Amino acid sequence: MKSTLPLLAVLTLMSHADELDFGVARAQWYSYGDLESQDGGDDLELQLWRLQSPLSKPIQLADSLYFMPAMRYELMDYQGPAAGKGVFEDELHMIELPLLFVYQESNSPWSYNARISPGLSSDMHSVSGDDVFIDARLGATYQVNDKLNINFGVAYTRAIGEPQVFPYLGFVYEMNDQWQFALRGFSFEARCQVSDAWIVRFIGEAGGGYWNIDTPDSDYLTLQTYRAGVTVERELKGNLWLVAGAGYAMANQVRWVSDSGKKLHREDFDGGAYFTVGLRLGDW
Repeated sequence: MKSTLPLLAVLTLMSHADELDFGVARAQWYSYGDLESQDGGDDLELQLWRLQSPLSKPIQLADSLYFMPAMRYELMDYQGPAAGKGVFEDELHMIELPLLFVYQESNSPWSYNARISPGLSSDMHSVSGDDVFIDARLGATYQVNDKLNINFGVAYTRAIGEPQVFPYLGFVYEMNDQWQFALRGFSFEARCQVSDAWIVRFIGEAGGGYWNIDTPDSDYLTLQTYRAGVTVERELKGNLWLVAGAGYAMANQVRWVSDSGKKLHREDFDGGAYFTVGLRLGDW
């Protein structure tokens, strides 16, 4: 038990190429208002349900090597433009099993991390090898002092649509007991601990996804969106928090892509409001 306690602190400070926080269980719902097409097509309507959880506490594999598995499930209710003419409506699923490895020597300001995330992203009408994906991240974190760490690395991810390789640079700055600022990949957060039972977060993050779709017109659907908003959290009991928030979704885009990677249809949408509510179980 003694050897895992320092890692729990490290995990909350590590860089990830999306919003997934290890050690946090979460059930969240997002609702987007009607997003109007900039190309004269049909509006885009989205509802997103997300469930994520660690599968165990950190497991020590060697003197300085730790392992932590997690899971995430997302259900996207999509109503928007089809690859051809008309409207496409369906429920899109994403199941992911992120596997995080951390190497950290005692008394060293450096830690190194590798994350492999196999998963399934599909409409589930027919499942094949085309529905399977693997995301990966490789990075390092340097603890500058008690208040600041810097992290960097490279990620192969579908965080903003089609799988791509991105370098990333981030930080976590604990200004004082009340304020924390963090940049992790495509996510920025300013957190204010108003009191022991209230937290306010100012968030900017990438959303979207990439699904294999069983239609005669296309093979893959790509969704890109960026959210900027505010969430308010209230502790209910025993580190269980109620989360509610709202904000603005911008740079919204849908792309239909063939199996060879050819773009068959692209449509951009105006920005619009989104709302979210959920429950969060704090770090172990």
